[in-house]
Amino acid sequence: MINVQICLFAYNLEESIASCIESVMENCGSYQYELFVMINGCTDQTYDIVSGIADTNSNLHPVLIEIGDKSNAWNTFIYQYYDGHSVAVFADGDLTFGNNAFKHIVDCHISQPHYNAITGFPYDQGRSSKQMQNRMQQNHDLAGGLYLLSPLFIWALTNSHVKLPVGLIGDDSMLGFLSATNICSGTDLPKQRIGVCVKAVFIYSHLSPLRWQDYKLYFRRRVRYSLRYFQQLSIVSDLKQQGISAMPAAAIHGTSASLHQVRWRSSNLIFDLISKWMIDRQKMRLHPESDNTSKSLS
Repeated sequence: MINVQICLFAYNLEESIASCIESVMENCGSYQYELFVMINGCTDQTYDIVSGIADTNSNLHPVLIEIGDKSNAWNTFIYQYYDGHSVAVFADGDLTFGNNAFKHIVDCHISQPHYNAITGFPYDQGRSSKQMQNRMQQNHDLAGGLYLLSPLFIWALTNSHVKLPVGLIGDDSMLGFLSATNICSGTDLPKQRIGVCVKAVFIYSHLSPLRWQDYKLYFRRRVRYSLRYFQQLSIVSDLKQQGISAMPAAAIHGTSASLHQVRWRSSNLIFDLISKWMIDRQKMRLHPESDNTSKSLS
């Protein structure tokens, strides 16, 4: 019998978490599953809503985490709640899912167990979604909205004591890199190590130009994309050169942002500059003595 553990990430999702949980439960087919909702750093009613649903669903487990950080929530699930043998599926709590999406991604693992990871597929409407689909099929990228990690690969991660850096943006990109390289083995083979399950569809709501809140969400999202760019550029470069031992405990410890890394001739420019300022400021807080030294020398 195949047992499935689903890890659902939730941060201030009181408006969407109930519909997301319902969508998960409706699309697991006949597989026996446990659903862990990693409620991290929420300041709204997300925990109360999930707890209320759990009262009548014994396979639903709300997990309250003080730190609002997705990578830390991933670490918490893997090292404290994963049972070591189930098929683990990860998903975002602000999505809904296509017909039998979780069944399909588990089926894909059963039929192709050699993959370290299997990615779900974004809904097929809209230009950006089409571009993402084409990129995923060509490059075998891992999508953070819905993905599966094989039990054997999770064992390899935990056996090597691998944790995602706290503060890392883009857990999917990092896990995709670790999957494709067999945890920094010296080879990079995404097509052989990451499967793409086109039937495991996840659906996200589109931003509306008529909502002011969506403009703010878009701006924050673009800044986070730039932060992810600098983090991946720095941390992955270190991992390629030094191996998995170079993985920092906190993302900021392994992140740098120099002016020559800024994407000057692109739509990312303003967001890259904001992200660089944020990274420099955070590093200054970590090492205030270096700033004082530079001031005294000047």
